Amino acid sequence: MATMDNTKYVESVVEIELNWNTQFVSQSKKYWDAMFRFSFSLCNNKTKAEDIHQTSLLKSLKAFQKFVLNYNAQANSNEEVDSLFQSPDIQYHFKNWLFRIVKNTYIDDREVNKKWKFDSSEDTLNTISIEYAEPLQNDLYNNTDDLKKSEKEFYRLALDDNWKKRLDQLNDRQRSILFLAAEDYSYKDISAILGIPIGTVMSTLSRTLQKLKSN
Repeated sequence: MATMDNTKYVESVVEIELNWNTQFVSQSKKYWDAMFRFSFSLCNNKTKAEDIHQTSLLKSLKAFQKFVLNYNAQANSNEEVDSLFQSPDIQYHFKNWLFRIVKNTYIDDREVNKKWKFDSSEDTLNTISIEYAEPLQNDLYNNTDDLKKSEKEFYRLALDDNWKKRLDQLNDRQRSILFLAAEDYSYKDISAILGIPIGTVMSTLSRTLQKLKSN
């Protein structure tokens, strides 16, 4: 009897684990392409981007159950998780969470981490002062709108040699900010995902767009 009970217990544990895995695929699959494009924006290398993407998916798969239960500890069935993910709020936080995992996976490399911090300090030196933030922010929103209108297929065009040369002139932080802006993220969201001040996001995006337009 004990053996039978243990067998049922193991089967139930496996079933729960498989359900969480299935749920992760179901809820995250629509973001996989965006996660890959974000990976590419960070490293500007297709092979490395694939590695970052795959590692990020594995990390997020392992942490998915914790993410869901932290959001709602009562979500203990497939039906409850499905219902939970009908909410735009959790979709918003889930996508941001996935992108943060991609960014953290990228900077896990020691040399990349050093470079990221160096670029951060360089960008901070050029960050706009708070007194000018509000009027410049409106102007930057217009720049972002222009980007979305004129470069709707931005990362498809990035594969073109001319665009590739332009992107090669940008550092990883500039590329990632530009990508997230093109993905319609707000300055606040970009700041949270990349872990940098909003002022740095705004000033870096402005200089990056000017640099691309001048070349």
